Amino acid sequence: MDPFKIQPDKPTRTFLLWFLGICTMINAGMNVLSFSMFAFFPNVIHHSIEVMKDMPRFSGEEYQEMFDIFLSIPAKKCILLILAEAASFAGALIMLWKLNSIGFHLYTIGQILEFCTLNFIIGGKLAMDFSAVLMVVLVIVMYATQLKYMKDKFPAEGNNEEQIQDNE
Repeated sequence: MDPFKIQPDKPTRTFLLWFLGICTMINAGMNVLSFSMFAFFPNVIHHSIEVMKDMPRFSGEEYQEMFDIFLSIPAKKCILLILAEAASFAGALIMLWKLNSIGFHLYTIGQILEFCTLNFIIGGKLAMDFSAVLMVVLVIVMYATQLKYMKDKFPAEGNNEEQIQDNE
């Protein structure tokens, strides 16, 4: 038996899966915090903007416009973004921790929900441009390449050892 050959029956965590999973969880966690601040504590954000206006680095109109855009999003729409990020986080966690392919589907659903929320529900300046959509698709494809190293939630009928033992 070759020790360097990947055995399909034994799930493994590759470096790419580690890297994608950790980056996804950090990004989703930071986004949930940000969206939560805009959804549940807009007064804190308003106060922060007033304090930051006096700082030379943040005195530009670009920062004010960015905060105005985020503060104009209703809380319900921010909650949709929070749910999308939570699904992406949970999907990455399931793929990384349990090596289960159901995490890929949960991650993909989260990305689709985020895409639809940003482009169709919120729209405007928060709509994703082509490069952002391409990046999301590439990350999904990179995760999809890792599916062969994971176990399925529902194994094929002929491969389930417990079913075979029960039938004997």
